Amino acid sequence: MRCEVQETDDVVVDLRCSDCMTRLRVALSREDMAELDRCQAAWREEIVAAYERSVSESMEALAAILVPALALDLVGADDFAPRWRGRPAAPRRAA
Repeated sequence: MRCEVQETDDVVVDLRCSDCMTRLRVALSREDMAELDRCQAAWREEIVAAYERSVSESMEALAAILVPALALDLVGADDFAPRWRGRPAAPRRAA
């Protein structure tokens, strides 16, 4: 979103739909612009809250799987070691 103040005290705002990428250029009064800012702040809070819920649910699901696996000794520290990518080097022959 971009905006610029006009001499008439209106604010021209360039909006873009994130779903269809349609662009729209509208002139808003300062009051309308303040309302748009309030709405965007509320939407942002809603998105952040949904994201935090999603992360929390994901971590709880992982813990529900990992705790029993650790208790049954099905998982060890070596399961978390970095994996070697590629082929290991061939042993050198003595000359």
